[in-house]
Amino acid sequence: MVGLEVTGGRTSTTSLMVVAAGGFSAPTAPTSSRHAAAVGGGGGFRRPGCYAGTDAALCDDLLQEVFRLLPPAAAPAVSLVSRRWLSLLRASTSSLTLRLPASSDAAAAAALAALLSHYPFLSALTVVSAATPAGDADAVLLAVAAAPSAARFSTLRLLPDSAVSPAALLAACPALSGLTSLHVTAVRPLSFRWLELLPRLKSFALVNSAASVDHAGSSSDDADGGEAEAAAALPLERLSLCGIRSGDRGLGWLWRRCGSLKWLQLRACDGTGDGPASLAFAGCLSGLLALELRACRAVADRVLLLAADHCHALTSLLVYDGGSSEALHRFIQQRAAGLHTLDLRLPLDLHNDHLLAIGAEPIQGGQDPKHSLAALRLQSCVLITGDGLRSLARTAIGAGIEELALVSCDVVEREPGLLTFLSQSMRCLRRLDLSYNETLSDKVVGAMLSSCRNLVDIRLRGCRGLTGGSLVSLLRHCGHSLEILDISRCPSIAVGNVELFAQRATRLNHMIIEESAISEELKAIAQKKGMKIGSLLPCEGPF
Repeated sequence: MVGLEVTGGRTSTTSLMVVAAGGFSAPTAPTSSRHAAAVGGGGGFRRPGCYAGTDAALCDDLLQEVFRLLPPAAAPAVSLVSRRWLSLLRASTSSLTLRLPASSDAAAAAALAALLSHYPFLSALTVVSAATPAGDADAVLLAVAAAPSAARFSTLRLLPDSAVSPAALLAACPALSGLTSLHVTAVRPLSFRWLELLPRLKSFALVNSAASVDHAGSSSDDADGGEAEAAAALPLERLSLCGIRSGDRGLGWLWRRCGSLKWLQLRACDGTGDGPASLAFAGCLSGLLALELRACRAVADRVLLLAADHCHALTSLLVYDGGSSEALHRFIQQRAAGLHTLDLRLPLDLHNDHLLAIGAEPIQGGQDPKHSLAALRLQSCVLITGDGLRSLARTAIGAGIEELALVSCDVVEREPGLLTFLSQSMRCLRRLDLSYNETLSDKVVGAMLSSCRNLVDIRLRGCRGLTGGSLVSLLRHCGHSLEILDISRCPSIAVGNVELFAQRATRLNHMIIEESAISEELKAIAQKKGMKIGSLLPCEGPF
């Protein structure tokens, strides 16, 4: 026996109970192909009369609408009511997450194939498997491709521990031709030719996991004719690559076909491929709107310099945990005027010079004057000082910033008057994140808020020095405008202050706070005002 952990989502239990009380009988004559696939002709009591089948079909349709609104926790209870309800529940499921147990044979893939045969209308599937032996990832992929709903899939996340082979991908892709988003953990040997079989694919993520990759493999894509070949463009607009190394081959084939990219993410990469790939990489940058470099210190220098020369349309740059000070400075000088969002977590690579460059007039013409930096997010940037931030705030670009994040930046704690100056200078500020500045005080927050009256979103997560006094100041100055408040991991803020703020903040619709700090009174206030309360949900990226 092979167990499968199933997660899916649906409607309220209350609505479900009302429908069940109606006493409709099971259908005898399905009225549509979808309904026939859902019920499969299973038995049940048959009412006489020409309307019996119609009534039953309407009942089933109503039940499926109810099931689609159920929370995931209610699904197991629904499946126990009857076989028909289980069948309808599966037919109403469009998104599914499966976790396969460790297995040393094809049992998990066989169980997966059997289970997927009961879900005819899936459009999104995630399969996670641990300790997958080499070769079993191929079996899992082929089982997914053989599912009745394979042609309906728009999103597939295949997350085994071992690598998928290009041969298996070539065999499976024709059945998955409707995919618009695909995430796989590893492909060995590294090859991307099978992407040509997915004509609708817009988003692709590859995690070249260390567990499954122990050497830089050769690729059949190496001999693709290079520049002499007329490269057919792929429809990809979003691409995420993790764990790519300088010796990995096959990247050149991919770069030459990614001329339509709008969003590129590189994570833990120390190269973009060797040989011709190094030259081909620049060709996919011209249309980029967003670029992310996460833990890519070895390649950040080269990528930032290329981006400075080729990313004429870029509006968003994120660089975390490893960059190049000189390359970043050049990029800012050439492209900052066109940026809307700049997100940096660079403890060792961000200096005041970079802040001055952000606020400076562009050194090149041709920039769109309508574009201006709206969001500046800095995390753990310990080398910047108050003087650098003040200089930026005095510029026209700094004054126009609408979102500012100074997360775990000790300059906030070193210079108590800094936040007040920034709030007085940045009159357009509407979103502020001061999370994890642990010694931030109520006095500093109150002084800042007196000049910052139009905030709609403030994050104070992990500011352990704050008490209810900060909420009093926030209510006084921003109680009419604030919509989102994060005070999780602020143990000194009393429950009574939280309840008072939730009650009196007129536009508040989301309060982020630990479940353990939510009182019954706060729950009642939230229910009355239609407000969301609870822990911060994980950010959902494109992959």
